[in-house]
Amino acid sequence: MTTGAAITTSSRMTWMDEVRGTAILLLLLWHASAVPTLFGTEMPEVVRSVNAFFLPYRMPTLMLLSGMLLARSLRKPLPVYYAGKIAMVLWPYLIWVTIAKMTFLDAEALPWWHWRAWYATTYLWFLFFIGVYYAVAPFFRRLPPWVPIALGTALALYLPQGSTNQRLGYFAIFFFAGSWLASTPDLINRLARPRASLLLAVPAIAYGTASAIWPDQLEFMAWGAPMSIAGGLALVGAFAHPRRGGLSTSGVQFLGRSSIVFYVSHFPIMAILSQSAVSEAGSLALAAVNLAMALLLGYLLAWGKETAAVSWLFRAPHVLTGAIAAAPDAIRRSARSRRHAGARR
Repeated sequence: MTTGAAITTSSRMTWMDEVRGTAILLLLLWHASAVPTLFGTEMPEVVRSVNAFFLPYRMPTLMLLSGMLLARSLRKPLPVYYAGKIAMVLWPYLIWVTIAKMTFLDAEALPWWHWRAWYATTYLWFLFFIGVYYAVAPFFRRLPPWVPIALGTALALYLPQGSTNQRLGYFAIFFFAGSWLASTPDLINRLARPRASLLLAVPAIAYGTASAIWPDQLEFMAWGAPMSIAGGLALVGAFAHPRRGGLSTSGVQFLGRSSIVFYVSHFPIMAILSQSAVSEAGSLALAAVNLAMALLLGYLLAWGKETAAVSWLFRAPHVLTGAIAAAPDAIRRSARSRRHAGARR
């Protein structure tokens, strides 16, 4: 299966699962050592440097992949489109913000009723951001694909560096760039060829090295987005061609297929462990336990996510989303009935 075929088919894309799974694994590795630092456990400098090297590629790649699926979502009627995003994005965001506040987030001393407590809060900002992008995407359908990228770049350049709204603009670059790339699958075919992937890897490695040296100065810099996209596309090239699968590949695919499960569930368990007696075992031991337990919990939740008792953690009940999707038709029918009733009087 070629990359172009994978982009245009409605079936699951193996290479996309593998790229997404790799990005999720890098995220878990990062948080396994980063979460303890939030609670006073220092990590070796080499761990910080390795994580900083991958900083330009973890979340930007996940955003790029999410954008690649936008066109397929927009083919649905708008009520169905929005109902799906409420079910798969807004619902798990609200559920896991609540879980976060019950386990560790109250340390920020924000009352539950304060709007900031629900605005791109803590590690769940990714879900909040893609929810915003999905919400506004239909308004850009008739405009050139570079328009939302340009708007995101403008926000990223002119808003205060590192602020939530500046990051909202910065990651919009990747989301809508992914949508643009997916609209020209032959371009992805060409970029995924081995020679092109190697060429893309050169600036990606250079930028990752620079990020390891100057992490604070390069984080969320809009001018660096092309290098981050190059790194994401180099990873696509590494997985986009047919090859014999193995245990490690299957594991990465599983992470990619269940990315929402691992993403939302890992941070609370790491926060709990980082505040427990396990933190006394040493920084690297704590990081290893954090990673192992996040993978174990994620696996158990992913294994049971189709059961009624677990599915509500990751997707809104069908009765709710069905009602949302059917609401416009119900409103129109009600309006027609009122008009007909008025005409008969």
